[in-house]
Amino acid sequence: MSDDSPLATWQAARSMGKMAVPGELQLTRTHVIFEPKSKRAAGARFSVRLSFVAAVGTAPGTGKFFSGGKRERLCVTLGDGSEWLFVMGGLDDVTQRIRERLGGQR
Repeated sequence: MSDDSPLATWQAARSMGKMAVPGELQLTRTHVIFEPKSKRAAGARFSVRLSFVAAVGTAPGTGKFFSGGKRERLCVTLGDGSEWLFVMGGLDDVTQRIRERLGGQR
């Protein structure tokens, strides 16, 4: 298996300001990747090496309809303190799977 082959894949939307861009969140052996469904979503792609991920958890929703409403989000915190938010279901499973990979990287 190559490092780019997904170990897990989830439907997700990346929170970007007042909107959420639909796509797919992937966990590989070395990265967390978000691929938007539409190529028109310029700047929505996200890819980070697991060694740069400081924490994975949840963040409360903003209440704004077009950014996912009041739903909790997956929050990926990087070593520089930046937070990347994703609206998706099954947050407990997603955070557990990513944390397991983080443990294997350190």
